[in-house]
Amino acid sequence: MITQQQADYLVALPKHIIEDDALLERKLYAPSFPIDDRMYSVSKADDEFSFFLEITQSSKKNLKLTLHFQEEDASIGLLRVDFNGRHPNPEIANDKVPDIFRSFAGQWLEESHIHYFVEGYKPLAWAIPLKADNTFSVKDFTNISEFGDIFRVFGNKINLQTVLEICIQRQLI
Repeated sequence: MITQQQADYLVALPKHIIEDDALLERKLYAPSFPIDDRMYSVSKADDEFSFFLEITQSSKKNLKLTLHFQEEDASIGLLRVDFNGRHPNPEIANDKVPDIFRSFAGQWLEESHIHYFVEGYKPLAWAIPLKADNTFSVKDFTNISEFGDIFRVFGNKINLQTVLEICIQRQLI
């Protein structure tokens, strides 16, 4: 298991999407419904680590969307956003749980939420409603046209340096 400091370091590393051993400065991304994609990334600043970003959309509920980011080799989830999903938080908050999470201990979140790595718990066990997170500007996913904004905000959160040109196709709606 890693420390909170290590997890924060991994999230903060600048990253580029990698395809066929090439670091991409730009990428055209045209997802198809239901979205089920994985993008791999590495950091020029520290090539010891590799990462992936997984984007999944429910085939039954097209507004149920998950963006999941993790370190690849150790399989450690570092950040996840679930739009229109549910999640139970742990019952007990240890001394490492940030204050913003404490009021949500033992609660089922029945709304869009964001998971963070919290030391001492299994990866991404803790989440807070997006409405309570001041660092993620998109709070809801009510229309597929919002996907580009969601992806850009998530990319900023994980310090993705590759510029994505997102092309939303009609069949996603």
